Amino acid sequence: MLSVRPLVVFLLFALSSAAFTQTATPSVAPLPADPLELATGATLKVANPENRALVLNLLERARQNGGELFAAGGPAFHLKVSFDATGQLRYTGSGEMEEIHYSRQIWRWTARLGDYSQVRIFQSGVPYDDKTPGPIPLRLQMVRGAVIWPMANVRPGTMIRMATAQWHGMEVMCALLSPVEAATAEPGRHWDEREYCVDTKSALLRIYSEAPGIYSLYDYGDTLHFHGHILARQISIVENEGAVLQIHLDSIEDAGTPDPGLFTPTKEMLARGPGIVMVPSVRILAFAAAPAANAGKVQPVIVHATVNDQGKIVEAEVLQNSDPSLSNAALSLVKDSTYPPQTRATGPVQTEAFINVEFGAAR
Repeated sequence: MLSVRPLVVFLLFALSSAAFTQTATPSVAPLPADPLELATGATLKVANPENRALVLNLLERARQNGGELFAAGGPAFHLKVSFDATGQLRYTGSGEMEEIHYSRQIWRWTARLGDYSQVRIFQSGVPYDDKTPGPIPLRLQMVRGAVIWPMANVRPGTMIRMATAQWHGMEVMCALLSPVEAATAEPGRHWDEREYCVDTKSALLRIYSEAPGIYSLYDYGDTLHFHGHILARQISIVENEGAVLQIHLDSIEDAGTPDPGLFTPTKEMLARGPGIVMVPSVRILAFAAAPAANAGKVQPVIVHATVNDQGKIVEAEVLQNSDPSLSNAALSLVKDSTYPPQTRATGPVQTEAFINVEFGAAR
């Protein structure tokens, strides 16, 4: 596989020659320390078109390697996944997910977690469910996101900052992406940045973090290969330094000739109407008054949640626990709030959301 040494040389030279001595804005609390947070030192704003192209090319290669199973015109596949879920949520325990996918218009999905189970058929791009449509467990949505679309939020127009790091003896490039313009000289990751750490030699995604406090780790020790895709058989999702999901890709193979009966909704399915579509993650900013002890300093707390098509919270958990009082206040605020719902013409949606509650920030 082609190496991307020009990008590495560019980053190492730029980071070593630039004088990044400023600290983060004093009025905003720093990110909590986490051993999985690799972008902790000097960072570089990537603004030059040629350098941006290098960075985006590496991210695109990583996306095509492992995250393009749903690409238009791609090969039909039959995927089986098993997982174990933990945490302070309604649905935890062991689970399975299976998908037979022919196109974005025709596919079949089955899933189980705890006492939740569902069989879903997509016909002409519209989902129909075997059981009455209802909320989909957050952990199940996380599994699907980690396996199917881990790099869906890489958009060329975003702000890019870069850092280099070592991960298990390999050199990785960590791209920090955000729609918010950031000061060039601030070291480390910011609260509003998502992070992709990619092996610069193999162009494989190693760590994906949608928000500080949650990290998806991709283990290629027992790699699956499928029509040029390189898939990590084991994926771990860690929150607050504890694993909440252990995902195992059991198998992936060609789907073969479709059985029309598997992809035809029953009369009962059609009568229920379209099922809930899972929408990739979004970031939401919220504000709260600072406690007296925190006066004069902005303290963010990120709540990870699912939001239904009415803008109401379905499940929620806090990604920072260094201050339990703030964490509990953030969780209560989020659960009592209503957010602008995502909409689709095909029916109701459920959105995975990372809600950044800023205590003490000006609205």
